[in-house]
Amino acid sequence: MDLLVITREFPPHVLGGISYHLSYLYEEVNELGHDITVITGKCPESEKVSFDLVPDNTNIHTVPFGSRQGYHIRFSVALWRFLTEFDTSAYDAALLHTPIPFSLQIPTITKYHDSEREERKYRPPRDLSNKILDELVDPTRRWNDQRSLTVSDQAIFVSHLCRRSWENHYNVPCETNVIHNGVDLSIFYPREERNHQHEYILFVGSEERKGISRVLEYAKNAPHEVWIVGPSQINQPNVKALGRVSPEELAQLYNDAVITIHPAHFEAFGNIILESLACGTPVVATDDCGASEIIDQNCGVVTDNLHQGVCEAENLDSKACLETARKYTWENVAKRTTEVISQVVE
Repeated sequence: MDLLVITREFPPHVLGGISYHLSYLYEEVNELGHDITVITGKCPESEKVSFDLVPDNTNIHTVPFGSRQGYHIRFSVALWRFLTEFDTSAYDAALLHTPIPFSLQIPTITKYHDSEREERKYRPPRDLSNKILDELVDPTRRWNDQRSLTVSDQAIFVSHLCRRSWENHYNVPCETNVIHNGVDLSIFYPREERNHQHEYILFVGSEERKGISRVLEYAKNAPHEVWIVGPSQINQPNVKALGRVSPEELAQLYNDAVITIHPAHFEAFGNIILESLACGTPVVATDDCGASEIIDQNCGVVTDNLHQGVCEAENLDSKACLETARKYTWENVAKRTTEVISQVVE
């Protein structure tokens, strides 16, 4: 099939984790024999990364859209203008990774990676001017999201939790599917050498939405030191702040950890869970994390009680963690995705 991918970000111009998701996914979709054309946004806030993340045999069109702030309006308008001179009918289907409020006149599947309506509950407090601006702009986001669901033939969500969130806030008239994220097993895998000099519990994140305050409270009486990737400085006993690390360094940290914890208030998926399991390290997460749906009693614990969860998870076998993670390769995600596309095209 000839597939048209539309997204507000794509390597080498990255705004967040979605770019990496798309890089892995469409590399595998191309390997399955499908041709990929990408229309991607670019704004001043985009971070330029290695061209190695750009999938082979991918034709990319870049659409500048001014600023990340209000991207749901800016990108949609810029895309509309671009498409006036672009023939979408040449493609078998469109896959959207950003909600778009207008029809493309070809079979359309939109993938929803997050839930703004839930995530906004945990944003840091804003000053008065930004709060007023947000209140003025938010109705346009609601309209944009609802229109996106209306013009899509199929919606894919990264977890059942993510789907329920959208169903709670919007009317979802199209057919839906859930396809969990994948993990790159060439980066996240068990290392032969593990550092046993320090026993620590690992947390990756710095936001309240991901549970940072819960982690710091837990660390006060934790049986092991808590190491946190993300923040560069935290002044609290029994806590070590590591700052930002590379994917390879993160993989080693997973390998050496006793447990990885992720007590999120809301996380549409949570790649941290899969990455840890792929390294053979059990996980403790809340059921407000979409990736908790892949956890069974052999590889992790789903609970709001970190002390109890860590105590139970310490006895779990790393082999069970690996077996779970290997079900979620990007190749498998690509196969599931193309199955959905084929259903819509037929």
